[in-house]
Amino acid sequence: MTLAQAQPAFTQSLSRPHDDERDLVRRARHDHDAFGELYRRHATAIGSYIYRRTGDRHATDDLVSEVFLAAFTSIGRFRDRGKPVRHWLLRIATNAVNRWARRRRRLPTPESLAAEAADRTAAESAQATDERRDLIQEALLCLSERYQSVLSLHYLEGLPVRDVAGILGVREGTIKSRLSRAREALREELCKRRYRHGYEE
Repeated sequence: MTLAQAQPAFTQSLSRPHDDERDLVRRARHDHDAFGELYRRHATAIGSYIYRRTGDRHATDDLVSEVFLAAFTSIGRFRDRGKPVRHWLLRIATNAVNRWARRRRRLPTPESLAAEAADRTAAESAQATDERRDLIQEALLCLSERYQSVLSLHYLEGLPVRDVAGILGVREGTIKSRLSRAREALREELCKRRYRHGYEE
């Protein structure tokens, strides 16, 4: 299983063509209804990204609110550089999740473990898939913030290196080397968890 398969499919982003969004952002600076439309278009995608980073639905709800409150208060300073609005929101979301992670270092997610324990009647193949997904998520959540950010944006959000670099404000070469180190760190975490899992059984 690849990292991109680690979470269930989520609703695709509701973003629209860039020209339409550029006009919407311009109106959202003075029109609450226009900002509400921005929220409706992007809240699902931003929530999906945050959940993949946190593994906690309650924290996700809180962080989505935090992200869009930050976007609302700073939209007057938004500068259109030819990138989708979603990239700007992903940058805000990444910073919010990183702050959350510093406040509360995550261990294996209770929801994932509870769901796994609750569904004993599922088919063995589906159960094995869920366990592998949980294992990957647990390993991802134990990495450093910078590794979580690049892996989540590149593999889970499907963004190219150039866009990840723009969101995180670093050079493309830095993202490439960080991705390489992050993949190695993730492999090491997965190996430790697989060993413990096999040993305990």
